[in-house]
Amino acid sequence: MNNFDDLFEQQPQNETVPRKPEPQAEKPKKQWWQVKEEKQRKEAYAALDGVFGAFSEGRGDMKAYLDTQSRFPFHSARNAILIGQQYPAAQRVGGRKEWESQGIEVLEDEKRLPIIILEPGKAYRREDGSVGQNFYAKEVFDIAQTTARDEAQPQVSYDDRLLLKGLIASSPVPIRAVDELPQGRGAVYDPEQNAILVKKGMDAPDIFRCVSLEAANVQLAKNHEGYSREAEGYKAYAVSYMLCQRYGVDVKGYDISRLDGVLQGQDPREEVPAALTDMRDTFKEMNGRMARAMGLTRASRQKEQER
Repeated sequence: MNNFDDLFEQQPQNETVPRKPEPQAEKPKKQWWQVKEEKQRKEAYAALDGVFGAFSEGRGDMKAYLDTQSRFPFHSARNAILIGQQYPAAQRVGGRKEWESQGIEVLEDEKRLPIIILEPGKAYRREDGSVGQNFYAKEVFDIAQTTARDEAQPQVSYDDRLLLKGLIASSPVPIRAVDELPQGRGAVYDPEQNAILVKKGMDAPDIFRCVSLEAANVQLAKNHEGYSREAEGYKAYAVSYMLCQRYGVDVKGYDISRLDGVLQGQDPREEVPAALTDMRDTFKEMNGRMARAMGLTRASRQKEQER
């Protein structure tokens, strides 16, 4: 060993000094309104899950949904359900700013009783590459919750000829009058003629009911490849009912209770919402054509925003 080796042997080894963990940046605390919105959003989703689950189990209330949707054609099926769940008698809803823009105020006692609906937010991309949609809660109020609650709401009635003019315009195929139809039916779609045949001599309400049913079936088949009238005809029945409700046509002959179980066994997260959306979209499409043909402006129908 040379004279310097012992120096290296005696050299103390450097000790690794443990580093103190860097403090993690604290997440900013949520503002009160963010906490409130998140709570409202979760409650809205829970309410929808409850309704979809009830339909899937065969104990849904289809009439409650259809009656509300018929008054709110510009709102999604989900929002129509939410409105109906929270305020069954709602006729016209809007946010506080929407009401204020019309010179109408939400009543002080009603400000703590908003109707919660879901508004679309930013889209996002999932891990599998598909695009998802965020939603956030929005507070709206029915006209009965505002200073306009005591204003007389006009009762709208439509002339029979105007109503049938609108119905003809709502149909995706021509409508032709014939002397007779098989099996005592009032209207039937003839695929060879690509037209709805309607029996002569019926009164306007009967024409409206039977033709709207056939037109809804044709529209659904047009919008959805593989549509089965036998399996999915209940959707057209629901659309016909909503159109009658919308335009004041007697609906006593409709047995909507038989639709309560049609979605039994279907997936409450996918299939049930999809079926209700099919009804709503078809109703909205046909209602839009009717309204334009009848010369109804958006303001005269309802001051609503599409959801």
